[in-house]
Amino acid sequence: MSAYITLLTPMVDTECLLEALADVSFGRDVVEVHAQPVPLVGFEGQKRAQQAEIVIRKQHVGASSNDLGFLHTPTGYQLVVSDYDQRRYGPQWLQQLNGCYQEHVRNKQERLAEAERQRMEEQRRQAVEAQRQAIHEKAKKLGYRVQETREGEKLRLVLVKRVY
Repeated sequence: MSAYITLLTPMVDTECLLEALADVSFGRDVVEVHAQPVPLVGFEGQKRAQQAEIVIRKQHVGASSNDLGFLHTPTGYQLVVSDYDQRRYGPQWLQQLNGCYQEHVRNKQERLAEAERQRMEEQRRQAVEAQRQAIHEKAKKLGYRVQETREGEKLRLVLVKRVY
């Protein structure tokens, strides 16, 4: 029975960790994600005291292997790996996984920043449209007509009143 060890990681984002695991040959079809930690299973099929929320079962790790797990902590996920499996899934593998993880974090940050930029732009457009409508309504009440012209992103409103 192999002893389990834990290796600290700087990984805190579950989505990015799952994508990084897929990059290193552990697709979502072999990775279990649990809301609460579940026991890891040793190579002989016995449940171990070690637990994790993200689990790669031993049949996907290799012959005579134990489950791999990632336990969520406030400072990041901890890799829970048996002493036997650490030869293959130890610090070097973790470094490769972390490289993939960092790439997914950058991509996610770029996506979120773009979504935020689009949200802010939409809010700006809505504010401009609300002001435009308010000007049209007030102009109509005061007997004016509004001429609109657009110059790129600029909107020019001119109030026109005919007097005879």
